[in-house]
Amino acid sequence: MNKLFPAPALLLAAAAFPLLLSCDDDDAPDTDTAGPPTSVASLRFIGEKLVPFKQDYQGTTLGGFSGIDYRPDNNSYYLMCDDPANLQPVRYYTANLAFDASSFTGITFTGVTTIKRPDGSNFPSVAADRNNVIDPEGIRYDAATKHIIWSSEGVRNVAVTPAVLTNPFLREANLDGTHVAEFALPPIFQMKATDNGSRSNGSFEGMSISPGGKFLFTAQEEPIYEDGPRAAFGVTSTTRIVKYDKATRQVVGQYAYKLDAVHKEPVPSTQFQLNGVVEVLALSETKLLVMERSFAVGATPDYLVRIYEIDLAAATDVSSVAGLQSATYTPVTKRLVLDLATTGIARVDNLEGMTFGPKLANGHYSLIMVSDDNFGASQISQFLAFEVMP
Repeated sequence: MNKLFPAPALLLAAAAFPLLLSCDDDDAPDTDTAGPPTSVASLRFIGEKLVPFKQDYQGTTLGGFSGIDYRPDNNSYYLMCDDPANLQPVRYYTANLAFDASSFTGITFTGVTTIKRPDGSNFPSVAADRNNVIDPEGIRYDAATKHIIWSSEGVRNVAVTPAVLTNPFLREANLDGTHVAEFALPPIFQMKATDNGSRSNGSFEGMSISPGGKFLFTAQEEPIYEDGPRAAFGVTSTTRIVKYDKATRQVVGQYAYKLDAVHKEPVPSTQFQLNGVVEVLALSETKLLVMERSFAVGATPDYLVRIYEIDLAAATDVSSVAGLQSATYTPVTKRLVLDLATTGIARVDNLEGMTFGPKLANGHYSLIMVSDDNFGASQISQFLAFEVMP
């Protein structure tokens, strides 16, 4: 089946996962939202919930939560799983979250849906067909069409023969997971066997639909080869925010975004490190929240996540610029909203998803973040709830 809905929903209960709040709770979030805030002054931490490692849900493995989006009309959340069909078919989940301005009390998973290829078949696993494997990452619910839009970062592996070169993509799908359409991919973002185009695991990770639904934003997680080296300890880099016309599915703008350096030196210094844009969340047709996630093997802490508010209004459209290293342009402006290291959260893990939720009883919006545990026992699947301070 393409879509599985359980006869009861899986409730993460007991001491760590209490029952959902009832609908008549005076402190429950207000689901009658008119749209997201147009600016975010700061974020106040409300609470955290964890999903147990490799929890089973309807024959699938929970984890790998790389994207989240809120659907106001039924108070539900869409969650992308980044399993590339190695455990089970490529899929997304739906869930309900229970929180108010003072506490985060529960997560209930309510459905799992297999996402299909354009021909209606399932995506293959790496073992079955490495040349057609994908890297699912982001998800948004489009209220105008009642479809989802989702992303894959693509796959580039030049260490094998023939080289694996699977392009990143943005696709639109029905809620049952069947394919609808694909957004245009500029040649500059294609995977190539030479050091050109997108880096593997560094392309379209997050995305967001602008208020009013006219535009879709995404970002290159890391720089394309032509735009310069990756971020490292003591080394900043430049990547691109990409703006699509949602109706035509064509790119209408690209903007340079200055990434921070990696927060710590890996241990030893030759080990893996990165910093990149893992999520964007539109505030208007020119303003977005950006989630930058930095990681360094062996460092303490190993992850650092910062939320920035950015503005494209005065930035140069670099769509026609083949490489940014020697180009002259004005990048987007960025303002720090939150460094999650300052929240007191015991462990900030591999956060990759972010969405506005419903309004709280005081009229302020909520914001939810989610982490991708990479299906690894040393990591956690964490959901974090915040109050948006205007």
